[in-house]
Amino acid sequence: MSEDSKRVRCGLLYSHIGFPILNGVDMPEDSRNVPVGQSWHPIDDLPEDWERLVDSDLQRLADYWQENRDRLGAEGAVAEFNERLKREWAIETGLIERVYTLTRGITEVLIERGLREEFIPSSATNRDPGLVFDMLQDHAAAVDGLFDFVKRERRLSTSYVKELHAVLLAHQDTASARDIFGRRVEMPLIRGEYKQRPNNPVRPDGRIHEYCPPEQVASEMDRLLEMHLEHGERGVPPEVEAAWLHHRFTQIHPFQDGNGRVARALATLVMIRAGWFPLVVTDAGRADYIDALELADAGDLGPLARLFSDIQRRAFEGAISIAREERAR
Repeated sequence: MSEDSKRVRCGLLYSHIGFPILNGVDMPEDSRNVPVGQSWHPIDDLPEDWERLVDSDLQRLADYWQENRDRLGAEGAVAEFNERLKREWAIETGLIERVYTLTRGITEVLIERGLREEFIPSSATNRDPGLVFDMLQDHAAAVDGLFDFVKRERRLSTSYVKELHAVLLAHQDTASARDIFGRRVEMPLIRGEYKQRPNNPVRPDGRIHEYCPPEQVASEMDRLLEMHLEHGERGVPPEVEAAWLHHRFTQIHPFQDGNGRVARALATLVMIRAGWFPLVVTDAGRADYIDALELADAGDLGPLARLFSDIQRRAFEGAISIAREERAR
């Protein structure tokens, strides 16, 4: 890959996962002449041939787990495995956005031993350890809230999506932005409310990646959730629905900042509603994740659905392995 391609890819990465490089500040009139690289259009429903995206092997593995979980026993070990996944989700969803940094060693300690402030030395992060801990707690509260949401059999609504955004960003007061001249500015962050200004990033190649205009966000979000609920009635499998919901949400980019975190939370909600595991997209898998989102922009949802399938498959295999090991003791 050429250096120019790498730079463009990096810029796309920021736009897709919600890294707050925005042009949602007051712009000069001539900013409207900036060329558009990715034009926004109303979100599309599932492709007509969506059945080709179904991972039959994953479905069989999920069925095996559901049918044999009680027989395998080891409920305590599996419950702890699920808690570790939730902690990993809480950490990685911020790492992938560059909201904070953490060394790999400290990340592993937090996953294995729990989210505790004393485990985060100042040398392990680029931000105040206390603030990083607060953000991790926010992310953990959000993923716990997803499980509670499923238990209460709540219907996914725009009010819950806004609630989720507010929880995820509870300790984030500002959003970093760049104006049309490339200058970094800090803007007050509005939690739990749709964006009031455009948040179309200018990529390194000088072109704009357009998201939904603020005045159309509410109607697009209504359409998104209407289609999502209809997919549930049609029995669209979790790995396909999670990929579709995540991608179409990022196309709308309804919030000023934090869209990537909300998108991954919504994909996780689809998984746990099916009785599956939290969907942990890691910083180590960031490049593949962005590649899949770019291909989804071009109309191919397959790579993102396969990525989510692979992540979920590893979770099932891990849980089955732990259960068998415990039973053998």
